[in-house]
Amino acid sequence: MMSKFTWTAYIPAFIAIGISAATAFCIVVCFDPAVYSMLVIFIPVIVFAILVLLWLIYGEMRNKIIRVTLEYDYLIIKRYYGLGAPETIYYANIDGFTISILPATNTAYEYLYLMKNGKKIGKLSEFYHKNYSDLKSELRTHIKDLGIIDYNSWQEVKDIFG
Repeated sequence: MMSKFTWTAYIPAFIAIGISAATAFCIVVCFDPAVYSMLVIFIPVIVFAILVLLWLIYGEMRNKIIRVTLEYDYLIIKRYYGLGAPETIYYANIDGFTISILPATNTAYEYLYLMKNGKKIGKLSEFYHKNYSDLKSELRTHIKDLGIIDYNSWQEVKDIFG
């Protein structure tokens, strides 16, 4: 079984493209002598844009927008919309998975964290994966359900760099 993306999974890619183009434009404009007085504004905007790009690329695309293929005795994780290098992990080497509920406006999204040696190695979500329920049911037959954990925004930020 292979994961399928929802249309919302493509939003971060479009935002990243837009921010990259705007950042490149701001950097080019900074070299124009006519706008030297505006550098006080452009520099913080560029730094903020770069931080947002890091979050989108390393936090969302690398960790959450992943393609997962479930096989008989192993799974394959491909990061960055399935364009990254495949990582094969045998079910026997996985500790299990935990579930977390991410509250959102008027709804909540469930996240499933694949755990190996106490670390999160992959994240599946209702928000990014169209067949999330089927993937979760299939994973339950192969690996241990470690229960529900509280959603922690600070831990999500730490996972970006971990």
